[in-house]
Amino acid sequence: MATSKLEAYRKKRDFSKTPEPAGRLAGDGNRFVVHKHHATSDHYDLRLEVGGVLKSWAVPKGPSLNPADKRLAVETEDHPLDYIDFEGVIPEGEYGGGPMIVWDTGVWAPMDDIDESLRKGAFKFRLAGEKLKGGWMLARLKPKPGEEEKRNWLLFKERDPAADPSTDILAARPESVKSGRRIEELVEKLKPPAKPVKLNPGALPGAAKGPMPARIGPQLATATATPPDSIATREIWLHEIKFDGYRTMAYKAGDEVRLITRGGLDWTRRYGDLPEAFRRLPCREAIIDGEIVALDDQGVSHFALLQEALSSGAENRLVFYAFDIVHLDGWNLMNVPLERRKELLKQLLEAHVSTSFAIQYSDHVTGEGRAFYAQASEMGLEGIISKRASAPYQSGRSKSWTKTKAPKADDFVIAGYTLSEAAEGIGALALGEWVDGELKYRGKVGTGFDAAMLKQLRERLEPLREGAAKLEGAPKEIIWVRPVLTARIHYGNRTTDNVLRHPVFKGLREVELSTPAATGRTRLISDADLAGISITNPTRRLFGKSGPTKLDVAVYYAAVGDFMLPHILGRPVSLVRCPTGRPQDCFFQRHPFTGMPPSVAGFEAMSSEGEPKTYLSVEDAKGYLALAQFGVVEFHSWGSTRKRLEKPDRVVFDLDPGEGIGWREVVEAAVHIRQELEALNLIPFVKTSGGKGIHVVVPIKPKHEWKKVHQATGGIAARLAATAPETFITTMSKGKRAKRIFIDIHRNARGHTAVAPYSLRARTNLPASTPLNWNDLETIDAPEDLNYSSLPGLLATSGDPWGEIDAYARDLPLMSGK
Repeated sequence: MATSKLEAYRKKRDFSKTPEPAGRLAGDGNRFVVHKHHATSDHYDLRLEVGGVLKSWAVPKGPSLNPADKRLAVETEDHPLDYIDFEGVIPEGEYGGGPMIVWDTGVWAPMDDIDESLRKGAFKFRLAGEKLKGGWMLARLKPKPGEEEKRNWLLFKERDPAADPSTDILAARPESVKSGRRIEELVEKLKPPAKPVKLNPGALPGAAKGPMPARIGPQLATATATPPDSIATREIWLHEIKFDGYRTMAYKAGDEVRLITRGGLDWTRRYGDLPEAFRRLPCREAIIDGEIVALDDQGVSHFALLQEALSSGAENRLVFYAFDIVHLDGWNLMNVPLERRKELLKQLLEAHVSTSFAIQYSDHVTGEGRAFYAQASEMGLEGIISKRASAPYQSGRSKSWTKTKAPKADDFVIAGYTLSEAAEGIGALALGEWVDGELKYRGKVGTGFDAAMLKQLRERLEPLREGAAKLEGAPKEIIWVRPVLTARIHYGNRTTDNVLRHPVFKGLREVELSTPAATGRTRLISDADLAGISITNPTRRLFGKSGPTKLDVAVYYAAVGDFMLPHILGRPVSLVRCPTGRPQDCFFQRHPFTGMPPSVAGFEAMSSEGEPKTYLSVEDAKGYLALAQFGVVEFHSWGSTRKRLEKPDRVVFDLDPGEGIGWREVVEAAVHIRQELEALNLIPFVKTSGGKGIHVVVPIKPKHEWKKVHQATGGIAARLAATAPETFITTMSKGKRAKRIFIDIHRNARGHTAVAPYSLRARTNLPASTPLNWNDLETIDAPEDLNYSSLPGLLATSGDPWGEIDAYARDLPLMSGK
């Protein structure tokens, strides 16, 4: 929801004192609530969910089922959606102080256009609650002279079967539909929130007086197979839930709040009004360690929900689970024992923690962690984190924090299936795992399916039988399929020959791309072009006995040609050819070759060393399609067109992760780079590299020559790296790139190329360098899922997210890297 809609609501309340929600939820539903409120004057509050907030009216005498009763309804400020479930006591002296119950709740529906009805002041709607039902109307009164700011309405019941002139619904049903209590009981049973305890961090053992550091590296846990045993280690251990979100350190210094990722990136702007929750904490300065998550209806965190919330702009659904504090009001707490740090953290949050507050305390159990681990596994949680109670806070990986994941879960390729004698579907799936480019058999899984899933799997697998390869060591009854689908499997362990024990099917790993604003495209490949494709040795396998075939490559490029050709036609290209299908025989083709298609042109140009060279350019669809016959797997293109060779129109920032950097951290980095480039008035686009990295591509106006563009991108890269020096590096030295992301700008030099959009990569399973919408980037768990098999179908429904990239070209800032 827009923050401006809740501005009036928030200005009237001090959330460090009132238990009312600050406003975390977002949505577009049709719920309503009627609160009964004992404040300065007793009244009822009607609230309807409209446009992501609760439109609210105070009804002093309450609603009546008698159509003859016209009840005054005073329009008040919009309330957050969280308020729909609020029941409690607002402290005396605060705005609206007094008890409040949920007198009625349900869903509602407008009878006419909502905005038009509210504008005209004649708002008809239907309620379907426990107490109020049928048609109702709000009619706006004309304000008296000098009182135009007052927005008074009349609320009355329409004449329909739900009308009841003989029943006083307020007297007949005074209780809360949420708790069953009357409002008088609430005063006795609910107390105002306790005042914050006066904190004294300096009294803790190990606390050291000192200024708040600019950054503290997060402590990381060491993976273990089982939780630590308190008796065996002779240590007390605290055990916490392992969350599935973004690890974040929160820095508060006065009203300034920074939310820093594990990799050191400042993502404060990404998290909506979450920083506001930290500003309200009763302290001057603090560094709090925790995890930002999004929860399902059962309160379980899922990274997919977090990705969805961030990509859809629904940051109000986020929760920060705080599990440690390392600095408070001038005191460094890193050498304070963990159990004492957590006590202090709990005291700091105590006055704020409620089910609706954006910051939650991550509680723990003490002692033996095995029972807690078993319970976490049963609940479907990620696992648990165990921490030595007496340990100091230690940046980096340590053994005083351990992580124990729930039963083993991995992704396995579906290599085949068996049929079921008792049903229309399959009996079991045959699983495979890529090892050094070869698919190895890992056993069968026959549990975890319902009847509908078994039937659905058979329908999806049967079309994949043609061209499939048999895996060694597998039973004869398996029907083999091409290895293009992946399943998530939970299992106990592995046998000595690596077959899974007790596997359970948990679902397919699916990829879904959103539809961009413009999905229409011009047909560049005609039926005649397709009919003219000629492939010799179509069944020759690439990269191993179970790899895709030469025909698979040709079919892929035919399927994506309408999307790919706009990005390569008329540009100088280099090709990666794999004529034998063996990785060691692949090579770069930068210049014309014998027998190449007529419409793959050779043109003369000076090399960067000043020597005359002949380069390649794909001129039409026929030449593009014919290249599959020559074993072409990859296309790499220049950042300029052949006609304007010396003035590039695209630049690439290649984010190349060093050892120890995972995919999620590369995504974090790409999002950060996007924000910084937009601050330079550039409009970046994003694609996977087809490997472990990400390409951020920026269209520019072709005004400057290569040398100047290369220097400028070097200057921009230096500026980008300076925003997060612990995350980024701009030097190519392998020795300095461990746990860093190299911002490679050398593809912006004359004669250098970058892998083309939609090009396959000459690797196992043929992943593709895939253009994405920025919103889709965070929904991709594994970039290799975007491959020769999956991508054509996704593009058919989503379109080309780069279809209008050239329209967003901007002037490249000419900054120096020095």
